[in-house]
Amino acid sequence: MILSATAFAVSVGSAHASDSYSPVTSERLKDPEASNWLHWRGNYEGWGYSPLDQIDTTNVADLEVAWTISSGVTEGHEAAPIVNDGMMFVTGAYNNLYALDATTGELLWHYKRQLPEDVVTCCDVVNRGVAVHGDTVYMGTLDAHLLAFDAESGKIKWDITVENYKDRYALTSAPVIIDDNIIVGVHGGEYGVRGFIAAYDVNSGEETWKTFTAVDDGSWPGDTYEHGGAPPWLSGTYDEETNTLFWGTGNPSPWIDPARGDDHDLHWSVSVVALDPDTGELKDAYQYSPNDAWDYDGTNEPMLIDIDGEPSIVSPQRNGWLYRLSRDNGEIDFVDAWPFAETNIYADMGTDGVPIVDAAHRPAVGKTVDACPAFLGAKNWMPAAYDPNTELMYVPTNEWCMKIRGAQVEYSAGQPYVGAEFEMYQVPGNDHVGQLQAIDPATGDVAWANNFTAPLWSGVLTTGGGVVFTGNLDERKFMAFDAENGDELWSMTTNSGIVGTPVSYSVDGTQYVAVWSGFGGAIPLWAGPVAQLTENIPMGGTLWVFKLKES
Repeated sequence: MILSATAFAVSVGSAHASDSYSPVTSERLKDPEASNWLHWRGNYEGWGYSPLDQIDTTNVADLEVAWTISSGVTEGHEAAPIVNDGMMFVTGAYNNLYALDATTGELLWHYKRQLPEDVVTCCDVVNRGVAVHGDTVYMGTLDAHLLAFDAESGKIKWDITVENYKDRYALTSAPVIIDDNIIVGVHGGEYGVRGFIAAYDVNSGEETWKTFTAVDDGSWPGDTYEHGGAPPWLSGTYDEETNTLFWGTGNPSPWIDPARGDDHDLHWSVSVVALDPDTGELKDAYQYSPNDAWDYDGTNEPMLIDIDGEPSIVSPQRNGWLYRLSRDNGEIDFVDAWPFAETNIYADMGTDGVPIVDAAHRPAVGKTVDACPAFLGAKNWMPAAYDPNTELMYVPTNEWCMKIRGAQVEYSAGQPYVGAEFEMYQVPGNDHVGQLQAIDPATGDVAWANNFTAPLWSGVLTTGGGVVFTGNLDERKFMAFDAENGDELWSMTTNSGIVGTPVSYSVDGTQYVAVWSGFGGAIPLWAGPVAQLTENIPMGGTLWVFKLKES
């Protein structure tokens, strides 16, 4: 059953008594229980790891469907469900938000955003999830609002405007909550927004700080930073020990601009920034692709792990390089980087972490080049995962290239501001685009890899049972692999291609694994000829939840 509401959500069930919801404290967010999934990646560090081990390599083949629910919507479903003591919150396309009984799938309440007819976004109408704190659930919207809901009833507590959607600002990813601040990053780099990260009081919605990511420091020519992009449109990670928030930033707007020349790094586009979460003060930053001309957003998750005792950031980026950075005392320093996919844009990586660009593969106005990877990246938004037991990270990878040429463009509010023409193609000689890789983040060595004909666009989940979960597109399969050697242990064909982010949780001693199946997102809109690999995929969102067969 699908119900809708504008200023409130409609309750359709009452399986939970009014005093049964467990408030999500700051302490719980800092040390989440294994049974719950309280962050979009399971913890502040961005691991995508569940310690649960009831489902393991010996019995994962016995998984069966526990329950499903259909969204009734055909666009992309990329969200990670959030689960708190048996109650699940999950978003779908067009800012649908569902509250469900996590054991049965009973629909407790549902909210559907009544979006303005003139809302426009570059990359489908997806939403990647909510955040929870106290007795409240928070969601960002395609019309650049931030909403707070009562967790049990779905009633809206407050609704604030983050920015003007008519200028193509949007919120598409899960907020991050640190103590009393709910923190979001904006979307809209293809329309010349000025990127920023902002924090709001969890109780009132009042803005507490705002930090721009396209900065006025002389690294942009003239005042071009005012429409410079660098949108931080994915969720950040948090280091509690140093009280530092790390957040990736997007492409400059436009992608190619003759005014930049070679002398402007464009801070802090395509970067990871370190912020004080209490004030928004910029502590430090590292730029993956200075003066980017390929749309190589640096928004991919800055995963926080310790390597040989050194606090580190590890991030596989769209430009095809896996970065290892140090994060001592909230400062970011380059350690090393390794190519993890077909890439030709850099002749080498400098010892200082500044890439050495191969001019033959850098586009300009009037200059067409072949560049690998394509602008959708060696890894796009879909999150990698880390397993502290194997000490490997599992990276959903795509190998593709593009022809790209600069194009003259002028800024006009609300209009596309790209400045490039492009066409994607498969890497010549390859029989695949997608690849799931297990990579040692200390060395960049690949432990194992599995190839997929079509692009891989699903997030990855690791578990204490030694199982890695992800989904593919053309086969519509949700799959389980052995974390040690990559052997496929189980799979199930679902209703659609999987672009969702899997999670695991337990209720009353039973472990569950949940994932959206519902193809959409950037590929059918932007991938050009490569999208032909996915043209026969059925559409429609269904949330699949699995558990072990009862013996």
